[in-house]
Amino acid sequence: MVSLDEVFVADAVVHSYNQTESNFRVPRYAEQVAEIGVALENKMPEGYQRTRESFLGNWPIEDTANALFRESQTDFAVIHPQSITVFHDGLTAEEKAKQFVENNPTRTAALASINAVGLDDPQAELTRQVEEFDPHGVKVYPSYWEQDGTHHGFKMDDPEVAFPLWEHVADLGLDVVAVHKAFPFGAVPMDSYKVGDVEEAAASFPDLTFEIVHGGLTFAEETGWQIARHPNVYVNLELTLTELLTAPESFEKTLEELLYGGGKRALEKILWGTGAPHFHPGLLLERFWEYDFPEMDSFAGPFQITQEDKKKILGENWAAAHGFDIDELEAAMEDDEYSDVEMTDEWRSTEFEVAE
Repeated sequence: MVSLDEVFVADAVVHSYNQTESNFRVPRYAEQVAEIGVALENKMPEGYQRTRESFLGNWPIEDTANALFRESQTDFAVIHPQSITVFHDGLTAEEKAKQFVENNPTRTAALASINAVGLDDPQAELTRQVEEFDPHGVKVYPSYWEQDGTHHGFKMDDPEVAFPLWEHVADLGLDVVAVHKAFPFGAVPMDSYKVGDVEEAAASFPDLTFEIVHGGLTFAEETGWQIARHPNVYVNLELTLTELLTAPESFEKTLEELLYGGGKRALEKILWGTGAPHFHPGLLLERFWEYDFPEMDSFAGPFQITQEDKKKILGENWAAAHGFDIDELEAAMEDDEYSDVEMTDEWRSTEFEVAE
C-alpha cells in the first residue's frame, strides 16, 4: 500500500478570493456567487468549516500556500487569477497570482485570465500578462457582465471572438486553455456553461490543451465523450470533488459518467483540482485517496479504479497535460522551505477562523 506522502500531487487550480462587499462590481450577481460558496462551506465537516465573516473576507495569498504546502500533501499548484467581472478584481486578483509564484517559485505556476468578450483587445491583454508573470496558459469564463449587470455569454467556438484568441495563445507559446464550465454563476443563462462548444475549439487547435474546469458537475456524460474522443481535452475536478464530502454516492455516479465513453483509458484525462483554499486540500486528498470506489461501468465494459489510477489523477495526468517533468519539479523542491515541513492541523497555519 503506497502512502499519500509518496505520491506526487499537483493541484491544477487554486485561488485567493476577495469576497468582501467592497469588491462587488455588480452586487446582484457577486452576492449570489459568494452565497453559493457560503452554502457549501456550511456543509464542511467539523473543524474544517470557517466562520461566515472569515470565509467572506479578502484571503491573503499566504493562506493559499500554507493550506497547500503546510496542511496537505500537495507538492505543486497552479494558481488561476480570475476575470469574473461581477467582482472589481475578478475574485482572485492578478497581483495575488504574481505574488504566489514569486513567493513559491519551486512549487507553483500560473495561468493568465482574460475577459474575452468585454475587452477591446483581449489579445493585447494576454500579451501583457505573459510579459508580466510568465503564465503557461490562460483561463477564460463563459459569463461576462457590464457595470450595469448586462450579461454576455462566451462560446469557445466563436469564430470571430474565440478563435483569434486561441490563435494568439498558440503564437505566444502557451500550452493550456482552461475554461470554467458546468457551474453557473447564479441566475444567468445556462447555454454558455454547456460543454459542446469545446470540441470544435479542440479539433481546430490540436496543439493546445483544453481543460474543462468543474467538469462533470453537470453534463458529465457529454463531457466524458469529449475526453474520450479528443486527445487534447481534459477534465479538471475543481468543485466536482466536493461531492466526495457532501454526497459520495453522487460523486461515484459523476465519475462513472465521465469515464463511460472512454473507460479505463479516460482516467488519464482527469486532473486533480481543489480550488484551495475554497475547500481544504488536505481533506479532499485524504477522502479521495482512501475512498473505495465500486466497479465502474463503461461502454467498453466494467473496470476498477486502482491506486495507480489515483496516482495518475493526483499529479501524473496534470504533468502530461501541462508539459511538466515530475522528476525536474521534485528535484527543484528537494531543499525548499516546505521540503521538511511538519504538517499542521486544518487551517492552523492560516488566518481563517474556524467555526465553533
